[in-house]
Amino acid sequence: MHNMREFFHLKRCTKSQGFDHLTKDCKDVRPTCGSCSGRHEIRRCRSPQIVCVNCSHYNYCYGKEFEIRNKASDNSCSCYHLEIAAYRQTRDY
Repeated sequence: MHNMREFFHLKRCTKSQGFDHLTKDCKDVRPTCGSCSGRHEIRRCRSPQIVCVNCSHYNYCYGKEFEIRNKASDNSCSCYHLEIAAYRQTRDY
């Protein structure tokens, strides 16, 4: 028996942590940490706190209450799930 999973080809920038573009096309001047949301590269992160920059930004802009204690790259990220839902709407299976 084989296990199959759906594959989602989502672009996520490792500089700004934003969706729909890659690092080479990023317009942000300074990097954003994918772990703590600080203005530094993730490899330089020393913060014990985990804060998703995408979820916290979404909460601020849209008055939502998404969980923010996850990394921007986590599969449990609420913004990641929003991106998957939007991606699915563009596909005809």
